[in-house]
Amino acid sequence: MVEIKKFSLIKPNTETPFHIDFDWWKQHDSNWRIYLQGCLCQEHSDLFASLDSDVLIDQIDPVTAEVRQIDGLQHVVMNHCALQPDFISDKTSLVDAVFRTFLANGNKPLSPLQLEEKTQRSSVTILRTIGGQQVYKGIRPLQKS
Repeated sequence: MVEIKKFSLIKPNTETPFHIDFDWWKQHDSNWRIYLQGCLCQEHSDLFASLDSDVLIDQIDPVTAEVRQIDGLQHVVMNHCALQPDFISDKTSLVDAVFRTFLANGNKPLSPLQLEEKTQRSSVTILRTIGGQQVYKGIRPLQKS
């Protein structure tokens, strides 16, 4: 049975937790892999340039020991490249800074107030950008199932 996520009609505020909804992103943006490749550090950019197909890797949940397959590119970006000191700079656009912040923190939900601390950008501006009808790079309010 397919699980259907219901989304709230309640308007998000600066304390609403957001995250990257990778399922939404993959379904709505055919260039998602190209964008993630642009987030690779030089070492991994060279490595992934030589690969012909999508790479899936097994990931073990440290709490439940559940094994699931995840996209190798996504894993490398989140667990190595996003942790490099130059991953986010002052010249990074607001949406990219927010997106990269989620990558760097393992996609743990963050509110615009928390994002303000990490990106040094206004929480109100962050909320206006990611809290509206337009979805940027799959960044959406966290929905409880």
